[in-house]
Amino acid sequence: MKKAPGRPRKFNEDEVLQLAAKVFLNEGFEASSYESISEAMGLSKPSLYNAFGDKQALFKRVIADYSLQAHKQIVEQFSGAGTLQAAGQKMLQAAAMFYSTPDGPSVGCLLVGTALPATSQYDEIRDMLIDFTHSLETSLEKIIREEYGQDAVTLGQQPKSIARHISSLLFALAVRARMGLSRKELSQIALELAEFIC
Repeated sequence: MKKAPGRPRKFNEDEVLQLAAKVFLNEGFEASSYESISEAMGLSKPSLYNAFGDKQALFKRVIADYSLQAHKQIVEQFSGAGTLQAAGQKMLQAAAMFYSTPDGPSVGCLLVGTALPATSQYDEIRDMLIDFTHSLETSLEKIIREEYGQDAVTLGQQPKSIARHISSLLFALAVRARMGLSRKELSQIALELAEFIC
């Protein structure tokens, strides 16, 4: 006898993860509560718990989803720019827009602003950040070899080294954003950081 189908969920998981990311980013992991998260989503605590587990489990899901999206966007912005310097400028400018708001202080990056501080207590979160950084640098290195290889030769640097520099610049920009700079200020810093690539 077939089991009766469970009750359909009345929410979109992607939207829930995006809303949870905003709560974690604004309040931090430790300070945020399941109550504040469920209220922001318009869901009951039991519904949220049944779908995602406890707060730590939800946070890991949010980090995993955010990492995938961040990796995809960074790679897209870094590809097809013609030159390494143009690629760096394009990517860092896009990051500045993403980390900031049109008016008011910047909010920064979930990985740097919220996940990184949590690594002192949660090994799994640290491992997720390490995996994200390694995966991103591997992708950037591949693009540099395939699209900007001559620029790397001119600079006298290995693509792997350049990829590490670029990921470090992204993290530096995210730290600046977390300090609450305006979009205009962050955009200017992005331009200045891009110069270090070449």
